[in-house]
Amino acid sequence: MKASARGRAEAPAPELDPLRSALGIGYVVVAAALATVAAWPVHAAPRMILVAAVGVLAGLGLALATRLLRLRGTLAVLFVVGATAVVYALLVVPVAVPSAIGDVPTWVRGIRDGFVGVIVGWKQLLTLSLPLGEYQAVLVPFFVVMLVGTLVAALLVVPDRRRSPFAVVVGFAMSGFGLAFGSSSLSESLVVGPVVVPAPRELAVAVGGLAAALVWLLLRSRSIRAIALRRATAGTVQRAGLSGWPAVRRRGLAAVLVAIALVVGAVVTPAAAQLADRSALRDRVEPAVVLRQTATPLASYRAAFGADRIDEPWLAIEGDTAGIERLRLATLDTYDGETFHVAASRGDAEEGRFSRLPRAAVQLPGDVVFGLTVDDGYSGVWVPAPQGLRAAPEFDGPRRAALADGFHRADDGATSIDIAAVPDVPASASAVERGLRPGDAYSLVAAPDAPAPLGEPGGAPRLDLEEYPALAEWIEMQEQPGTAAGLTELVDRLRGRGYLSHAAVDGPDAAEWIARLDAGYTFLPSYSGHSAARIEALFTQLVDQQRLAGPEASDAALVAAVGDDEQFATAVALLARALGYESRVVLGFRLAGTEEVPGTPACTEVCTGGALAVWAEVAGEHGAWTPIDATPQHEVAPSLIKEGEQLPEHPTTPDRTDTATVDPPAARSESSETSATSPEDVDLGLASLLAILKWTSLGAAALLLVLLPFLVLVVAKGARSRRRRHDPVAEVRIVGAWDELVDLYADHGVPAPVGADRAAAARASGRRAAVELAARVDRAVFAGDPPSDTDAEAAWAIVDAERAELRARARARRRLAAALSFASLTRPLRPARASLEEPAR
Repeated sequence: MKASARGRAEAPAPELDPLRSALGIGYVVVAAALATVAAWPVHAAPRMILVAAVGVLAGLGLALATRLLRLRGTLAVLFVVGATAVVYALLVVPVAVPSAIGDVPTWVRGIRDGFVGVIVGWKQLLTLSLPLGEYQAVLVPFFVVMLVGTLVAALLVVPDRRRSPFAVVVGFAMSGFGLAFGSSSLSESLVVGPVVVPAPRELAVAVGGLAAALVWLLLRSRSIRAIALRRATAGTVQRAGLSGWPAVRRRGLAAVLVAIALVVGAVVTPAAAQLADRSALRDRVEPAVVLRQTATPLASYRAAFGADRIDEPWLAIEGDTAGIERLRLATLDTYDGETFHVAASRGDAEEGRFSRLPRAAVQLPGDVVFGLTVDDGYSGVWVPAPQGLRAAPEFDGPRRAALADGFHRADDGATSIDIAAVPDVPASASAVERGLRPGDAYSLVAAPDAPAPLGEPGGAPRLDLEEYPALAEWIEMQEQPGTAAGLTELVDRLRGRGYLSHAAVDGPDAAEWIARLDAGYTFLPSYSGHSAARIEALFTQLVDQQRLAGPEASDAALVAAVGDDEQFATAVALLARALGYESRVVLGFRLAGTEEVPGTPACTEVCTGGALAVWAEVAGEHGAWTPIDATPQHEVAPSLIKEGEQLPEHPTTPDRTDTATVDPPAARSESSETSATSPEDVDLGLASLLAILKWTSLGAAALLLVLLPFLVLVVAKGARSRRRRHDPVAEVRIVGAWDELVDLYADHGVPAPVGADRAAAARASGRRAAVELAARVDRAVFAGDPPSDTDAEAAWAIVDAERAELRARARARRRLAAALSFASLTRPLRPARASLEEPAR
């Protein structure tokens, strides 16, 4: 009993080893520094250094406190989580949210934003333009990476145990934050004389991280083996040093292997990167990110009526569209006073409102099946589709896989987008980088449009009328009830008192759409835009005309507002909101079968720019959306009345006036400035084969690059063993067998001190094969007669048998670890200090 207790007392306890702990902490600090370098392009702010330093110090402090308190199990987890939360709350405002430094309420809000940023801050990094700087709480994710990453890595390395090497994974993950959340553009090449170093920052992070990990693991392995040897030889042997050329040669071997791996990686990685585009998380964007970066399509509406685009085909329709009255391009449901646009998310919760549809269409009786082909006039993320789409479109063409993967549908089914990247985008600011392009084709299965009568408004106005005084005054002057009938009458009066005009200048660019209207059409200038100021100006014209014309004026005398669908659809949507309706604006095409709207033709087989239309939609009490056309009339031109003027007794249509208005810049849009070329006919089989070969080659190259250090290690060990076994001198082969056995023990963790006489080392190992082989080697070296080939074969047979026995006794994981161990290569790098000799008894 006493012996057992004494054995337990003498057993080595898992204590803090100062050297190995210092090595581990040093690696963690280096990994954090490399992570800061990798993340610098994300923020590019000097405060990043403060955030990194405080995060590293706090993480190390929490880890050391946990170890010094000797907490284990659940108690340790609870302490780490609680202490981390407290430290984070104390440090997040002064370190990562400096804008919240102030009074107590501001400080508390900053702490709240800091904790919220742990969850949603990562998404902010992808929605803001780089560099982010210190804006609001954008530094919170980086602070979390530094604090938590350092804490986890430090808990792994202090004290040093078997799981400590997993700290390398944490270190690489910390560097991966900057590479993932940064830009897909690589850093500019570094030119040093005739040498060009591509992507120096990324290369430095990768090579530096690999070198730091290898150095720490090698030094750690050396320290562990030194401790094991001291325990194994304590009180029995003494060790002597190793010097001379063999020591230099052996010590340089490991350095050469590491250098080869690093150099090959540094050369192969940039070359392989040229074969494929690098992508970051902000490139794998969600639909919400794409929509935030895309201008409202309503801004490009008027450009479709230019002389060079009015007849340009946008879409080609294949099949019978009977039952589908409208083809939606985009449904704009949010108005900020400047533009109507598609909301990227629902409310403040940042819930994604776009999702994928199943591609397997369940066709029901009465469903409409037809196809669309994108023509030269259109490109962009908005996918033309009807309201009742049953399933995701079935795309065709060489981009079908990418388009199918990028297709998303709004939760209300009103808008479809495609975020597939467009390859070979020209270097132009107006180039379309995502979505459809000319030549893309797809087929649709949709339910027919059902009639939706206008319901009654839901209640209180959804518009602050104090911000729209002219609109409010015009509604009051009409004396209509706030009902469905009242809204219908207001819309009829608005359209009847408006006047259609698609341009600000009567020039060649406007000649085409003017020629398609009635022969007696009189041009009046109209400016684009649908901001609150533009709509208020429209209603101001109506109010002034009605006030000056008097209560007895005819409908023709009240015509005053000049514009097109862009302004009038917005005006109708705002009128509906003023009466309590929920409303939105839709950009798209009317198809054959819809009610005729003068001035806007319907599409039959081809939808051209001149058929593009904008209408409003209003939701009644049951939530059904009712489309309301808003195109103003163009038969009666306005006869504007000035203060003090009297209307003529017999009004006539004024002649067309020649204006000297300076031609403003044409409306700019992605679709108008750049017309993508139609894709060439491509052999799909060959293209698929080339794509498969390309990605297979890249995958194989990446795998080979990862396995390269291990392959070099295995090849080096095999070459060393063959050189020893096949030496032409039998005596050298026998000595080589002993060296091979000692290296075998080193890789398998068998204590076998080196640098002294073989007999003592064999006895210290405790292996019978080592004792037998040591005796054979001593006879071969010191005997008078030289050994024979048979003696050499017998010596190597002992080595082979010992290798087979060690492998048979070890598990598969241990055999793999022995094959990939650096111990036999680094063994000569640890010189012993005294010769092996038995102590005097």
